Amino acid sequence: MPFEVGTVNPRVMSPYYSNASTGNEIERLEQHYLVGRETEKAAYLSWIADAAPRRKILNLFGTGGIGKSYLLNEFRRLADGAGARFVSMDCRSLRTPEDFCLLLLRRLRYRTETIERDADADRLAAVCLEALAEQAGLRKTVLALDTFEDLGELEHWLREAFLSRIAPGVLAVVSGRSPLGGPWLTSPAWRQWIHRLPLADLDFDAVRLYAERSGVTGEADQRTVWQKTKGHPLTMSLLVATMMAHSPGGQAAPEDGAVFGRVAAAWLREVPEPAMKELVEAAAVLRVFNQEIVGYVLDREIGADDFRRLAEYSFVQRIDRGWLLHDLLREAIAEDLRLRVPQRYEELWKRCVLYYYRKLKRSARKKTISWENAEWFYYIGNQLIHALFYQQSVTHRMEPLSPANWEEALRYVEQRYATVREYPVRRVDPVSGQTFDYLYTVQDSLFGLKHIHLDSLYALDPGSVKLARDRHGTVCGLFVFIAINARTIDYLKREPLSAAYFSSLDESRLNELRVPGHERAGYFVKTLDVCDPSDGAMMQAAGIAFITHMLSAGFVVAAPPPHPLPRDIFLSFGAEIPDVVHYDYDERIATPYYVLDTRGPKLQDYLNRTIAAIGLADETELETEPEAAPGPYLTSRERGVADLVAEGRSNAEIAERLFISETTVKKHVAHIFKKLNVRSRAQLIGLYAARAKLKP
Repeated sequence: MPFEVGTVNPRVMSPYYSNASTGNEIERLEQHYLVGRETEKAAYLSWIADAAPRRKILNLFGTGGIGKSYLLNEFRRLADGAGARFVSMDCRSLRTPEDFCLLLLRRLRYRTETIERDADADRLAAVCLEALAEQAGLRKTVLALDTFEDLGELEHWLREAFLSRIAPGVLAVVSGRSPLGGPWLTSPAWRQWIHRLPLADLDFDAVRLYAERSGVTGEADQRTVWQKTKGHPLTMSLLVATMMAHSPGGQAAPEDGAVFGRVAAAWLREVPEPAMKELVEAAAVLRVFNQEIVGYVLDREIGADDFRRLAEYSFVQRIDRGWLLHDLLREAIAEDLRLRVPQRYEELWKRCVLYYYRKLKRSARKKTISWENAEWFYYIGNQLIHALFYQQSVTHRMEPLSPANWEEALRYVEQRYATVREYPVRRVDPVSGQTFDYLYTVQDSLFGLKHIHLDSLYALDPGSVKLARDRHGTVCGLFVFIAINARTIDYLKREPLSAAYFSSLDESRLNELRVPGHERAGYFVKTLDVCDPSDGAMMQAAGIAFITHMLSAGFVVAAPPPHPLPRDIFLSFGAEIPDVVHYDYDERIATPYYVLDTRGPKLQDYLNRTIAAIGLADETELETEPEAAPGPYLTSRERGVADLVAEGRSNAEIAERLFISETTVKKHVAHIFKKLNVRSRAQLIGLYAARAKLKP
């Protein structure tokens, strides 16, 4: 089915305009298609309007294709409107101070032929600074330096010999892929001069507006643009242009690979060295990563310097749990690996699964709620789970209901009832291409708020109600996880949605759940309500909230509305359906419960079932007892060293056996001790001996 397009004003393409008129029209169109940057434009205007700004340098930064150069053009137009002079320079062709100075003088329309041919850098810099000061005396002057990352060694000269001497009326915009660091920040003086302005991907509203202005008017097609590009401006513009080019005549749009490959190639220009590309590939197969995980997946030790370089690439983002690649780049590299070297991709993927398989067993034994639960399902989830919950790295946060946000929670509920409508839900698995379509009617959408009474829930357990906020801080979801214990069991036996299930349990099973009030035997999931089920980010927030509670809770009972989507989700997680139904959503509809029980040894059985379902049973050596040998986090080299230490070999003997230096052996032994939490060779030998006794 071809996508919907709107009409384009034919005057845009008319040949009967003067060059000046054409230039003005291009300027107008560029402004027309600049969307989602109102905050940055306001910050810039405030900065140049300040008569004596404390910060002289505006540092605009963001990953490749994020729209820095496009925004600089808008900054130029805004400067013109404010009566300021805007001087723009591209740093890609600059190699020496002389290059910089001569280009700047040409931009200032300075007669460079009056400068002596043998003028050195100091003389040229003095002329440039004088010319800039002269311009600043007439009106405020903005010097914009684009593609700053290509300046190389010239950066030191620019900072120390030029920008440090600019006149008071001159401001500088430094635009590059990465924020200014190093000496720019270690010096208190420079640090006070710099105002950081990061550029992020566009939100859905901005993508929708761009698509609409480009002629893509269908809501489903606009959401397709959003889901495929995730708000990355360059990818968005290329994809929309491709859709528009293939719309006439009902031609189908080509594969997206060419679009995403072009964008990925632009990013990977930052990574010329093969060794660093290997790290980027491992990070792409992973999702959230750190130095330990990358080393485990590659089965070798990763040096701190190499990992630091990886983390500093413009397409790598730091989050609270570690680092992650930009979603589009991660998908593009992973797809390239799958097609180009499928065996290599499978090896990396298996290592990822094994890492979290073993990590989960340990975190579960400690009864800790861990984000590893969510990462585990990224690797072993089916196509539906991938399509719903792992399409992008969503920036959302959850917070418990409290007096401080009570009014916001009430407004959320009110707005849900006031703005409810039908919501078509379409998701596409990026790996298989499988499409999942669902429709939420008005009734389906409001089922999530039925029987939700904030007063009684807050009185029962203040921590049971969670509010989800999007990256703008707006409440976009309301989730209720009721801890099951002696304090809540009577409520669960009495109240709608939970009563039918908990009343069906015999007294011995209820007693198992009556743990002290400060503990929990599991969770009852009363609702996972979002204001727009068709919004992938909101659905992902609900899904990740559930996943992070699921395995660590040990026992989860859910009573979602009678709709195919939650049914398919819970069955994908391996939930069981007990022989109990309720009629609390609709008196005519028998609604089932979904139960996940991973308490005690059932967790190992659950992990084994999920591993076996994806064909990795042999890889994990499914365990019903402790591991036969220590070292699930050791590289193959470290395991070899550990085995020889356990045999009582000295460092010199190990070095000779493995053909490595004794210094390298010492480093490996130190890493082994740290990872296995032992302090001596005797403890390591004892650990091996203890594990050996457990063997049948």
